[in-house]
Amino acid sequence: MRKSIITFILGSVLLLPSTGLSDDVRVSANLDRRSVQLGEEIHLKIKVESPNMNIQAPRLPVMDGFQSYYTGRASHMTFINGVSTSSVEFNYTLIPNTPGRFTILPIQVQVGVQPYATEPITVEVMGASGQVPPQTTAQQAPVAASPYPMTGYGQPVQPVAQSPQPVLSQTEDDNIFVRAALDKKSVYQNEQLLLSYSLYTRYDTRYEGFEKEPETSGFWIEDFPMEREIARETVRVGGKKYVKADVKKMALFPTSPGNYTIQPGSLKVSIREEPQSSSVFDEFFSDSFFTGGSFFARRQNRLLNPSPLQLVVKPLPEDGKPGSFQGAVGQFRISASLDREKVKQNEPVTLKMTIEGEGNIETITRPKVPELTGFKTYDADTSSQLFKTGNVIGGTKSFEVVFIPQNDGKAYIPPLEFSYFDPRAEKYVTVRTPNFQIEVEKSEQAFKVPDAIPEKALFQKKVTLESKDICFIEERLPNPIPGKVFKLLYRGLRVLNILLALVLVALFVKNREETIFSKDEGLKRRKQARRVAQSNMKKLNRLARSSTAKGTEKFFVELERSLTQYISDRWNLSTYGVTRKDLEDALAQHLGAEDPLSKELIQLYELCDESRFGKGLIPQASKKIGMKIFQDTVNRLERIRL
Repeated sequence: MRKSIITFILGSVLLLPSTGLSDDVRVSANLDRRSVQLGEEIHLKIKVESPNMNIQAPRLPVMDGFQSYYTGRASHMTFINGVSTSSVEFNYTLIPNTPGRFTILPIQVQVGVQPYATEPITVEVMGASGQVPPQTTAQQAPVAASPYPMTGYGQPVQPVAQSPQPVLSQTEDDNIFVRAALDKKSVYQNEQLLLSYSLYTRYDTRYEGFEKEPETSGFWIEDFPMEREIARETVRVGGKKYVKADVKKMALFPTSPGNYTIQPGSLKVSIREEPQSSSVFDEFFSDSFFTGGSFFARRQNRLLNPSPLQLVVKPLPEDGKPGSFQGAVGQFRISASLDREKVKQNEPVTLKMTIEGEGNIETITRPKVPELTGFKTYDADTSSQLFKTGNVIGGTKSFEVVFIPQNDGKAYIPPLEFSYFDPRAEKYVTVRTPNFQIEVEKSEQAFKVPDAIPEKALFQKKVTLESKDICFIEERLPNPIPGKVFKLLYRGLRVLNILLALVLVALFVKNREETIFSKDEGLKRRKQARRVAQSNMKKLNRLARSSTAKGTEKFFVELERSLTQYISDRWNLSTYGVTRKDLEDALAQHLGAEDPLSKELIQLYELCDESRFGKGLIPQASKKIGMKIFQDTVNRLERIRL
């Protein structure tokens, strides 16, 4: 009977729907470190490779325990045998603010109509003592698409139900608008131009990134990271005073000549509805512009659509084009060195070349090596490093070439040429490596590299036999194992059999639960709401012990976030788009506008706002009141059947 049950469970688990890897789409991610000190930066890079240009922004989980900053995006496009492949990299900086062991749940990326998911990543954050607390903090599942956008190839997943997004107003309003601009109207193929976005506003405004990414097909893109503190200035436009802020900029490299119309996409902002009077204009915006203000102040979401941009891309001139030109555009210089100048016959010499300067460094290819008599030539390593300084993209790219001389005496490695087009001077420039001389000593042992051997096989160390350490097996059989050992082994196998059966049952139940949750995101959020709220309460209890003004302010910020997260999960509201009015409407619908708990919640949000603007000058007793209202809210809402 037991064997039948185990067989059934194994068959059920093996027959569960599985997700195969896509042959064409690759989604990968990389954390530069998995163990950090509290407050140190971690750099996260999410890369999506696909022949489909329709790559949407990743769906990020809630980064509880981290501050996250979007630091840029890079898009690349390659053509191989007539097939185009695009890749997009999304870069983030994570700063942990709580010690512990954190798990970042799978990140969803939608390519075309098919969503993909990465694997979870575990990060250890050590406290001041260098120790990781024993408790494990799990992150919530993603609930809304990030306006911006861990390791392994992404896997297709079943589509999940999305929370309703807030309606975004697109009406004309001369109190707020955005302008997209190119620094040049006409450029050469593969020449850098700068696309920048400037926001003009007379409202208390929070910039929230792209709602729709710009359409830049035919361009290689490099994003400039957004500053944590956005610089702003006061300007006059049409007789009105505005606050202007440059909120986004990216470098574009056109891959082919022609006339282009660039659709700059849509930017999402949230505002307070009343424009400021001129008498308090400067003072108001000097403190609150782009600082975020109170998240739960009455705000309105807006979509801002800058006008399309026209661009003329000129082909590179044919006159004066060197034979060594391979498409590089910008301003570059070259340097080279040999690892040694005296060798024996058939020993390798490595030439390292470095090309550096301004331009699209990623598209630079190695200078051609001419056919050399008396040498075998092999490619070795290639590496590149990108720099973003001011409004200029540049960097360095290094190439290594291995030369193996076959004849003794003096040998020469002739100069290698690298040519590029300088768009400022509008002419081609050729730079060269030095002419290197090598002294080759005669070797007694001849050596010839077969053409079929890979290049890196040259550098494998020769293995020599130092000694023999084989112990031959004796043919004499040992004595029989005592019966007690047989009994213990049998009992151990029985226990192991039972444990495996329990594990398989747990996996089966977990898989069934995930299948149900994948079809109903709202159900998953409701089921997990209480557990997440209890975890947040533990964190609030720790923060409540602080008696400083900064600690009090941090407590109420966390209380506001935790309370909104619980209400949003319980009633399936959008965590990112919910406003104070949305919360009041939800409370009135489920509890009634005159319900005492509903009124207490509204007062609690006002207290959280007061803590922000009052710089933490709130009585310590208010923390206990806030915690009690939070606990009462969880107990009350869990009893309401949905």
